[in-house]
Amino acid sequence: MILRHGEGGWTGVPETRYKDEPGTWEGVSRRVFTDGLPSQFEARCFELAPGGFTSFERHRHVHFVMVLTGRGKVRLDEAWHPIGPLDVVLVGPEQPHRFLNDGLEPMRILCVVDRERDRPVPLDPDSAAGASN
Repeated sequence: MILRHGEGGWTGVPETRYKDEPGTWEGVSRRVFTDGLPSQFEARCFELAPGGFTSFERHRHVHFVMVLTGRGKVRLDEAWHPIGPLDVVLVGPEQPHRFLNDGLEPMRILCVVDRERDRPVPLDPDSAAGASN
C-alpha cells in the first residue's frame, strides 16, 4: 500500500481532531496512517499550526516522534528543547511531554506508538512536571 501525499494531505487518510479535551491543546490536527491495518503499532501525523501545542501529559507507553516539517519546541519533564526537520524525539514511559510550534509555518510530526496502550494522564503545565491535575 502506498499513501500518496498531495495538496490536501494524504489520499484516503482523513484529517481529524487531535483530542476531545478542549483547552488543553490548540491548533492541532491528526491523520492516522495505520487505521484498518493488522499491525501492533499506530503511525500518526500531527500538524501543529503556528502557535499550536499538544496537551501536557504523561503515560506508560513510549513515543517515537520525528519532525517532518517546520520548527518548534518539545517539553520533556521541565525543560524545553528546540526541534526541527528530521529531529527524533524519544519520549520515555511516564515522561511528561508537550509539543509546541513556535515558528511561522505548520509543523508536522510523525508519531509511532503501540496500538494497544494506556490512556494519557493530563498534567498542569504550570506545575511541576510529575504532578497531575
